[in-house]
Amino acid sequence: MPFSATAPPPARRFRELLAADGSIYLPGCYDALSARIVESLGFPGAEIGGYAVETALIGGPDLGLITLTELADHVRKIAAAVDIPLIVDVDTGFGGVNNIARTVRMLEQAGAAGIHIEDQVNPKRCPVLPGRTLVPIDEAVGRYSAAVEARVSNDFLIIARTDGDAVSYDEQVERANAYLAAGADAVLPMFMEYNGKPMSEISPDKQMQIWADLVRDINGPLMMVTDPPAGYRLSDVADLGVKIISVPAISVEAAANAIYDVLVELRANGTVQNYYERNPKTFSAGRNLMELVHLDHYLDFELRHDPRARRTGGQPTR
Repeated sequence: MPFSATAPPPARRFRELLAADGSIYLPGCYDALSARIVESLGFPGAEIGGYAVETALIGGPDLGLITLTELADHVRKIAAAVDIPLIVDVDTGFGGVNNIARTVRMLEQAGAAGIHIEDQVNPKRCPVLPGRTLVPIDEAVGRYSAAVEARVSNDFLIIARTDGDAVSYDEQVERANAYLAAGADAVLPMFMEYNGKPMSEISPDKQMQIWADLVRDINGPLMMVTDPPAGYRLSDVADLGVKIISVPAISVEAAANAIYDVLVELRANGTVQNYYERNPKTFSAGRNLMELVHLDHYLDFELRHDPRARRTGGQPTR
Protein backbone atom coordinates (compact mmCIF):
# COMPACT_ATOMS: atom_id res chain seq x y z
CA MET A 1 0.00 0.00 0.00
CA PRO A 2 1.09 3.63 -0.43
CA PHE A 3 1.31 4.15 3.31
CA SER A 4 3.97 3.65 5.95
CA ALA A 5 3.83 0.25 7.62
CA THR A 6 5.71 1.69 10.60
CA ALA A 7 3.43 4.67 11.27
CA PRO A 8 1.48 4.58 14.56
CA PRO A 9 -2.15 3.43 14.20
CA PRO A 10 -4.55 6.24 13.24
CA ALA A 11 -6.33 6.14 16.60
CA ARG A 12 -3.06 6.67 18.45
CA ARG A 13 -2.13 9.53 16.16
CA PHE A 14 -5.50 11.15 16.83
CA ARG A 15 -4.94 10.72 20.57
CA GLU A 16 -1.64 12.56 20.17
CA LEU A 17 -3.43 15.39 18.36
CA LEU A 18 -6.01 15.52 21.14
CA ALA A 19 -3.26 15.82 23.77
CA ALA A 20 -1.34 18.50 21.86
CA ASP A 21 -1.99 22.22 21.94
CA GLY A 22 -4.37 23.73 19.41
CA SER A 23 -7.53 22.62 17.65
CA ILE A 24 -7.97 19.72 15.23
CA TYR A 25 -9.62 20.56 11.91
CA LEU A 26 -11.56 17.69 10.29
CA PRO A 27 -13.19 18.39 6.91
CA GLY A 28 -16.02 16.07 6.00
CA CYS A 29 -15.62 13.24 3.51
CA TYR A 30 -18.11 10.71 2.16
CA ASP A 31 -16.03 8.28 0.07
CA ALA A 32 -12.43 7.28 -0.61
CA LEU A 33 -11.83 9.99 -3.23
CA SER A 34 -13.08 12.85 -1.04
CA ALA A 35 -11.00 11.49 1.86
CA ARG A 36 -7.93 11.36 -0.39
CA ILE A 37 -8.46 15.02 -1.35
CA VAL A 38 -8.67 15.93 2.35
CA GLU A 39 -5.41 14.07 2.99
CA SER A 40 -3.64 15.57 -0.03
CA LEU A 41 -4.29 19.08 1.30
CA GLY A 42 -2.56 18.33 4.59
CA PHE A 43 -5.49 18.16 6.98
CA PRO A 44 -4.72 16.01 10.04
CA GLY A 45 -7.85 13.89 9.73
CA ALA A 46 -11.36 13.70 8.33
CA GLU A 47 -14.92 13.25 9.54
CA ILE A 48 -17.25 10.71 7.93
CA GLY A 49 -20.59 12.34 8.61
CA GLY A 50 -23.88 10.47 8.73
CA TYR A 51 -25.64 13.03 6.55
CA ALA A 52 -22.92 12.77 3.89
CA VAL A 53 -22.77 8.97 3.84
CA GLU A 54 -26.53 8.42 3.78
CA THR A 55 -26.89 10.95 0.96
CA ALA A 56 -23.99 9.62 -1.12
CA LEU A 57 -24.13 5.90 -0.39
CA ILE A 58 -27.84 5.12 -0.38
CA GLY A 59 -29.36 8.33 -1.78
CA GLY A 60 -31.42 8.81 1.36
CA PRO A 61 -31.96 11.58 3.91
CA ASP A 62 -30.26 11.77 7.30
CA LEU A 63 -32.84 9.76 9.23
CA GLY A 64 -30.73 6.84 10.43
CA LEU A 65 -31.54 4.70 7.38
CA ILE A 66 -28.10 3.19 6.84
CA THR A 67 -27.24 -0.12 8.51
CA LEU A 68 -24.19 -0.93 10.62
CA THR A 69 -22.80 -3.39 8.09
CA GLU A 70 -23.19 -0.88 5.24
CA LEU A 71 -21.42 1.80 7.25
CA ALA A 72 -18.59 -0.43 8.45
CA ASP A 73 -17.93 -1.72 4.94
CA HIS A 74 -17.88 1.83 3.58
CA VAL A 75 -15.54 3.06 6.33
CA ARG A 76 -13.22 0.11 5.66
CA LYS A 77 -12.86 1.19 2.02
CA ILE A 78 -12.16 4.81 2.98
CA ALA A 79 -9.67 3.87 5.69
CA ALA A 80 -7.80 1.65 3.23
CA ALA A 81 -7.36 4.59 0.85
CA VAL A 82 -5.85 7.13 3.26
CA ASP A 83 -3.41 7.29 6.13
CA ILE A 84 -5.13 10.02 8.17
CA PRO A 85 -7.36 9.34 11.20
CA LEU A 86 -11.09 9.12 10.52
CA ILE A 87 -13.85 10.01 12.98
CA VAL A 88 -17.17 8.36 12.11
CA ASP A 89 -20.74 9.37 12.90
CA VAL A 90 -22.61 6.24 14.01
CA ASP A 91 -25.92 7.97 14.84
CA THR A 92 -27.41 6.31 17.95
CA GLY A 93 -25.20 3.23 17.73
CA PHE A 94 -27.67 0.96 15.89
CA GLY A 95 -29.64 -0.31 18.88
CA GLY A 96 -29.22 -1.18 22.55
CA VAL A 97 -26.00 -1.45 24.50
CA ASN A 98 -25.07 -4.81 22.97
CA ASN A 99 -25.58 -3.35 19.51
CA ILE A 100 -23.48 -0.35 20.49
CA ALA A 101 -20.69 -2.64 21.66
CA ARG A 102 -20.79 -4.40 18.29
CA THR A 103 -20.77 -1.04 16.51
CA VAL A 104 -17.63 -0.01 18.38
CA ARG A 105 -15.84 -3.25 17.56
CA MET A 106 -16.82 -3.20 13.89
CA LEU A 107 -15.80 0.43 13.34
CA GLU A 108 -12.55 -0.13 15.21
CA GLN A 109 -11.84 -3.16 13.00
CA ALA A 110 -12.76 -1.13 9.91
CA GLY A 111 -9.91 1.29 10.66
CA ALA A 112 -11.71 4.27 12.19
CA ALA A 113 -9.86 6.32 14.81
CA GLY A 114 -13.05 7.05 16.73
CA ILE A 115 -16.81 7.49 16.59
CA HIS A 116 -19.50 9.76 17.94
CA ILE A 117 -22.77 8.43 19.29
CA GLU A 118 -25.80 10.58 19.98
CA ASP A 119 -28.40 10.60 22.73
CA GLN A 120 -31.50 10.73 20.54
CA VAL A 121 -34.09 7.98 20.41
CA ASN A 122 -33.69 5.44 17.62
CA PRO A 123 -34.37 6.15 14.78
CA LYS A 124 -32.78 9.57 15.04
CA ARG A 125 -33.55 12.75 13.15
CA CYS A 126 -31.12 15.12 11.49
CA PRO A 127 -30.81 18.17 13.75
CA VAL A 128 -31.84 20.50 10.92
CA LEU A 129 -35.27 18.80 11.04
CA PRO A 130 -37.91 19.25 13.74
CA GLY A 131 -38.81 16.42 16.09
CA ARG A 132 -35.58 15.49 17.88
CA THR A 133 -36.36 13.37 20.96
CA LEU A 134 -33.79 12.34 23.56
CA VAL A 135 -33.54 9.13 25.56
CA PRO A 136 -33.46 9.54 29.38
CA ILE A 137 -30.08 10.64 30.64
CA ASP A 138 -29.37 7.37 32.48
CA GLU A 139 -30.04 5.40 29.29
CA ALA A 140 -27.71 7.68 27.36
CA VAL A 141 -25.01 7.29 30.02
CA GLY A 142 -25.29 3.53 29.50
CA ARG A 143 -24.62 3.97 25.79
CA TYR A 144 -21.31 5.68 26.44
CA SER A 145 -20.14 3.41 29.24
CA ALA A 146 -20.94 0.41 26.99
CA ALA A 147 -18.98 1.96 24.11
CA VAL A 148 -15.96 2.62 26.34
CA GLU A 149 -15.93 -0.93 27.67
CA ALA A 150 -16.35 -2.46 24.20
CA ARG A 151 -13.34 -0.85 22.51
CA VAL A 152 -10.25 -3.01 22.13
CA SER A 153 -7.74 -0.15 22.15
CA ASN A 154 -7.96 2.69 24.64
CA ASP A 155 -6.74 4.93 21.83
CA PHE A 156 -10.06 4.49 20.01
CA LEU A 157 -12.01 7.69 20.65
CA ILE A 158 -15.56 7.66 22.03
CA ILE A 159 -17.24 11.03 21.50
CA ALA A 160 -20.63 11.64 23.12
CA ARG A 161 -22.93 13.76 21.01
CA THR A 162 -25.76 15.42 22.88
CA ASP A 163 -28.84 16.99 21.32
CA GLY A 164 -29.69 18.50 24.69
CA ASP A 165 -29.96 21.87 22.96
CA ALA A 166 -33.43 20.70 21.86
CA VAL A 167 -34.42 20.97 25.56
CA SER A 168 -32.33 23.74 27.11
CA TYR A 169 -28.79 24.97 27.60
CA ASP A 170 -28.71 23.59 31.15
CA GLU A 171 -29.90 20.17 29.91
CA GLN A 172 -27.15 20.15 27.33
CA VAL A 173 -24.45 20.91 29.89
CA GLU A 174 -25.81 18.40 32.42
CA ARG A 175 -25.87 15.64 29.83
CA ALA A 176 -22.42 16.49 28.46
CA ASN A 177 -20.81 16.31 31.88
CA ALA A 178 -22.63 13.07 32.75
CA TYR A 179 -21.33 11.47 29.55
CA LEU A 180 -17.78 12.56 30.28
CA ALA A 181 -18.11 11.11 33.77
CA ALA A 182 -19.20 7.82 32.15
CA GLY A 183 -15.90 7.69 30.28
CA ALA A 184 -16.50 9.52 27.00
CA ASP A 185 -13.31 11.14 25.69
CA ALA A 186 -14.97 14.27 24.30
CA VAL A 187 -18.41 15.79 23.85
CA LEU A 188 -20.15 17.02 20.71
CA PRO A 189 -22.85 19.47 21.84
CA MET A 190 -25.26 20.20 19.00
CA PHE A 191 -26.23 23.83 18.61
CA MET A 192 -29.40 24.22 16.59
CA GLU A 193 -31.42 25.86 19.38
CA TYR A 194 -30.76 27.86 22.51
CA ASN A 195 -33.44 27.68 25.21
CA GLY A 196 -36.18 27.21 22.64
CA LYS A 197 -34.92 29.80 20.15
CA PRO A 198 -33.67 28.64 16.72
CA MET A 199 -30.06 29.40 16.00
CA SER A 200 -31.17 31.53 13.01
CA GLU A 201 -32.70 33.97 15.49
CA ILE A 202 -29.50 34.28 17.53
CA SER A 203 -26.92 36.88 16.54
CA PRO A 204 -23.44 35.68 15.49
CA ASP A 205 -21.86 37.40 18.48
CA LYS A 206 -24.30 35.71 20.86
CA GLN A 207 -23.63 32.34 19.21
CA MET A 208 -19.93 32.76 19.82
CA GLN A 209 -20.61 33.68 23.43
CA ILE A 210 -22.68 30.51 23.85
CA TRP A 211 -19.79 28.42 22.51
CA ALA A 212 -17.47 30.16 24.97
CA ASP A 213 -19.94 29.29 27.74
CA LEU A 214 -20.03 25.64 26.62
CA VAL A 215 -16.23 25.45 26.76
CA ARG A 216 -16.35 26.88 30.27
CA ASP A 217 -19.23 24.75 31.58
CA ILE A 218 -18.40 21.35 30.08
CA ASN A 219 -15.64 19.41 31.81
CA GLY A 220 -13.79 18.01 28.82
CA PRO A 221 -12.81 18.50 25.17
CA LEU A 222 -15.53 19.80 22.84
CA MET A 223 -16.22 18.97 19.21
CA MET A 224 -18.14 21.30 16.87
CA VAL A 225 -19.83 20.14 13.64
CA THR A 226 -21.58 23.30 12.46
CA ASP A 227 -20.37 26.17 10.32
CA PRO A 228 -18.97 29.15 12.27
CA PRO A 229 -21.46 31.99 12.76
CA ALA A 230 -21.58 34.58 9.97
CA GLY A 231 -18.56 36.85 10.03
CA TYR A 232 -16.43 34.36 11.98
CA ARG A 233 -13.86 31.78 10.91
CA LEU A 234 -12.97 28.33 12.20
CA SER A 235 -9.91 29.90 13.82
CA ASP A 236 -12.20 32.12 15.91
CA VAL A 237 -13.97 29.01 17.19
CA ALA A 238 -10.58 27.45 17.94
CA ASP A 239 -9.61 30.54 19.93
CA LEU A 240 -12.57 29.86 22.23
CA GLY A 241 -11.04 26.50 23.13
CA VAL A 242 -13.13 24.13 20.99
CA LYS A 243 -10.76 21.19 20.45
CA ILE A 244 -12.19 19.34 17.42
CA ILE A 245 -13.75 21.39 14.63
CA SER A 246 -15.46 19.70 11.70
CA VAL A 247 -17.66 20.70 8.78
CA PRO A 248 -18.94 17.20 7.92
CA ALA A 249 -21.25 17.97 4.98
CA ILE A 250 -18.93 20.36 3.14
CA SER A 251 -17.57 17.83 0.62
CA VAL A 252 -20.84 16.14 -0.32
CA GLU A 253 -22.53 19.55 -0.62
CA ALA A 254 -19.80 20.83 -2.93
CA ALA A 255 -19.88 17.64 -5.00
CA ALA A 256 -23.67 17.70 -5.37
CA ASN A 257 -23.60 21.31 -6.58
CA ALA A 258 -20.75 20.71 -9.03
CA ILE A 259 -22.30 17.54 -10.49
CA TYR A 260 -25.69 19.22 -10.85
CA ASP A 261 -24.28 22.32 -12.55
CA VAL A 262 -22.10 20.45 -15.05
CA LEU A 263 -24.92 18.08 -16.00
CA VAL A 264 -27.41 20.93 -16.43
CA GLU A 265 -24.99 22.44 -18.93
CA LEU A 266 -24.41 19.11 -20.68
CA ARG A 267 -28.15 18.53 -21.06
CA ALA A 268 -28.85 22.06 -22.26
CA ASN A 269 -25.90 22.54 -24.63
CA GLY A 270 -24.48 19.11 -25.40
CA THR A 271 -21.07 20.28 -24.16
CA VAL A 272 -19.50 21.31 -20.87
CA GLN A 273 -16.90 23.63 -22.38
CA ASN A 274 -18.47 26.76 -20.95
CA TYR A 275 -18.74 25.15 -17.50
CA TYR A 276 -15.02 24.44 -17.41
CA GLU A 277 -14.21 27.91 -18.70
CA ARG A 278 -16.06 29.25 -15.65
CA ASN A 279 -14.67 26.52 -13.37
CA PRO A 280 -11.16 25.54 -14.51
CA LYS A 281 -10.23 21.92 -13.78
CA THR A 282 -7.91 21.10 -10.93
CA PHE A 283 -8.08 17.41 -11.87
CA SER A 284 -8.90 15.78 -15.17
CA ALA A 285 -10.08 12.25 -15.88
CA GLY A 286 -6.69 11.63 -17.46
CA ARG A 287 -3.47 11.07 -15.61
CA ASN A 288 -3.49 13.67 -12.83
CA LEU A 289 -6.68 12.41 -11.18
CA MET A 290 -5.06 8.97 -11.02
CA GLU A 291 -1.95 10.58 -9.55
CA LEU A 292 -4.13 11.93 -6.74
CA VAL A 293 -5.07 8.35 -5.87
CA HIS A 294 -1.47 7.07 -5.74
CA LEU A 295 -0.70 6.12 -9.34
CA ASP A 296 3.03 6.39 -8.51
CA HIS A 297 2.80 3.68 -5.90
CA TYR A 298 0.93 1.20 -8.06
CA LEU A 299 3.19 1.67 -11.10
CA ASP A 300 6.31 1.37 -8.96
CA PHE A 301 4.99 -1.77 -7.23
CA GLU A 302 4.14 -3.29 -10.59
CA LEU A 303 7.56 -2.44 -12.00
CA ARG A 304 9.31 -4.14 -9.07
CA HIS A 305 7.24 -7.33 -9.06
CA ASP A 306 5.76 -7.93 -12.52
CA PRO A 307 8.26 -9.02 -15.21
CA ARG A 308 5.84 -7.99 -17.95
CA ALA A 309 5.98 -4.41 -16.72
CA ARG A 310 9.76 -4.49 -16.78
CA ARG A 311 9.82 -5.94 -20.27
CA THR A 312 7.49 -3.28 -21.64
CA GLY A 313 9.46 -0.51 -19.97
CA GLY A 314 6.70 0.65 -17.64
CA GLN A 315 7.96 3.47 -15.47
CA PRO A 316 6.45 5.03 -12.35
CA THR A 317 5.46 8.67 -12.48
CA ARG A 318 7.86 10.96 -10.67
